[in-house]
Amino acid sequence: MKIALFYRVWFDTGEKFLESAKKEGIELIPIQYDDLTLRQKGNEFKILYEGESLADFNLFYFRAVGGATEWANLLILYAQRHKIPVVDDYLTDLGLEKRAKSIGGVILAGDKINYPKTSFASNKERLLEEAKNFQYPFVLKISKGGRQGMGTLLIKDKEVLERAIKGRIEKTGFLLQEYVPNDGDYRLMLIGYQVLGGFKRQKKEEKLVLNRSVGSSEVLKTIPQAIKEEAEKACRALKVEIASVDMVLDKRNNQPVVIEVNEAPQFEVFEKRTKIDVAKEIIRYLIKKARK
Repeated sequence: MKIALFYRVWFDTGEKFLESAKKEGIELIPIQYDDLTLRQKGNEFKILYEGESLADFNLFYFRAVGGATEWANLLILYAQRHKIPVVDDYLTDLGLEKRAKSIGGVILAGDKINYPKTSFASNKERLLEEAKNFQYPFVLKISKGGRQGMGTLLIKDKEVLERAIKGRIEKTGFLLQEYVPNDGDYRLMLIGYQVLGGFKRQKKEEKLVLNRSVGSSEVLKTIPQAIKEEAEKACRALKVEIASVDMVLDKRNNQPVVIEVNEAPQFEVFEKRTKIDVAKEIIRYLIKKARK
């Protein structure tokens, strides 16, 4: 069995994927987008890596896309023509644009999944105007990217808002999001739309960074059923097979609220805190899907 792992820039946990694949007895071939070649003639086209066609791969795993959207879209089209399974499912549905938080939020809310009141503003002027419709404090995010909490801020007043956006240039736009009162947030890891494990991070009063990897936390031996079910519903709605989900329990009604679903999540901190071998579980899931 051969699985292609597409990436833009090599990542620390990539070596763990390779080690896990070797233990499972499969070929996991890391392929950087820049090393691909497209050949098209008439209505036929080939995508080649090191001179060989990708048609004999059993599955395409897009670990990261970044700015390689043209190649990613070509590979998805190629996979569809050759009936090669793709991870994640969303890539063959709405496509790469589903990565935008504004689009993901609309889909979640449309599927009746608890999601905070949110507005999307494409520039600073619209952002300042839209802020008038929110009570302080509210959460400010960038619409794309923002790994490990970067680009996610708690805005306590107008002065903080103006300071936060001063000098900032964003091509992806801003999200304004209602702050949900809580006593800490949950980080869950899901593979194949099922919760693998999770931990709860304690609330910080002075600063809110929802995807933070630092601070005290509590590993959850038993994940509250309502939290678990809402996370799995969210991933199915977005068709993100491998994800981390950030959630809170709303203090006002004790209902679970999905804050964010992250595709291709980093998992070093999760592994340290839960002792779960995430790379191994992901490889086993890829094998299972390829065999289907």
